Amino acid sequence: MIKKDLKVAVLGAGAMGCLFGGLLAEKGLDVALIDVWKEHVEAINKNGLKMDGHGGDRFIKIKATVDPKTLDKVDAIIIMCKATALEQALINSKNIIGDNTVLMSFQNGIGHEAIMQKIAGKEKVLGGTTTQAANIIGPGNIKNHASLPSWIGEYDGGMSDRVKDVAETFTAYGLETIASDNVKKRKWMKLFALTAIGPLSAMFDMNHTELYITNKNQSFARDLGKKIILETRSVALADGVDVSEDECLEMFNKIVDSNQTNKSSMAFDILYKRKSEIDFINGAVSLIGKNHGVPTPLNDMLYKMIQVKEGVYT
Repeated sequence: MIKKDLKVAVLGAGAMGCLFGGLLAEKGLDVALIDVWKEHVEAINKNGLKMDGHGGDRFIKIKATVDPKTLDKVDAIIIMCKATALEQALINSKNIIGDNTVLMSFQNGIGHEAIMQKIAGKEKVLGGTTTQAANIIGPGNIKNHASLPSWIGEYDGGMSDRVKDVAETFTAYGLETIASDNVKKRKWMKLFALTAIGPLSAMFDMNHTELYITNKNQSFARDLGKKIILETRSVALADGVDVSEDECLEMFNKIVDSNQTNKSSMAFDILYKRKSEIDFINGAVSLIGKNHGVPTPLNDMLYKMIQVKEGVYT
């Protein structure tokens, strides 16, 4: 059921948070963005959110704040802040979580739901994943690279009315969202792509197209990406996720073949000397693999290489 009065907060108004919140607000849903970047928030409140790229360049009127305590309780919270900031961001925003509020993370990697459940309660937490892509151009300004689907679902599996309602509402308001009865598997399917795209984009400072499409050695690059993903699949299978080889390559192929010219968020983290989410991506695969006795030499190597890059400035 489409809920026209659904109140939404987006915790973390970076590129992806602005993309999700902006698309929903553009169609008339009640959305508030929450972020610690004061200049960014002020630009959005003064001029509107400037969204360039896919769908045309335009300004979108949307509320933004650096202080979640200025907001009332909401029905749904979309979590888009960095994994490293998630716990504190949730603690600071507890006042907007009501008895029936649902929270969903579209962050890269796995392991966020456990943090969310600890702060908000297990019953309030959904799983989410997306193939959308965006990047920050400047304060109050993002670029949308594509129109690709997102998924939400009960994290322990199965289908519920609340998942159907949120998915239908988001879709009706411009953000294609699919209700999934196995969102954990969907999150792993996104993780497969992330393990190959994120660290390579970061280490070589290349966008997806440069890595896998126009590169003279693109066949070698895609073969390396496939090897990383198949190694990650072995860990998923050991962790109880039943996923075929075709399925684990599906999202990687979809992202690469869409000819996106954006770099991975990990590449921007390295570029701007920030702590990346490598612990929740290749690092998580290495850890889960170790717990199951599954060797992960490629993920181990990528994890250590990004740690070396971060060691220069963290």
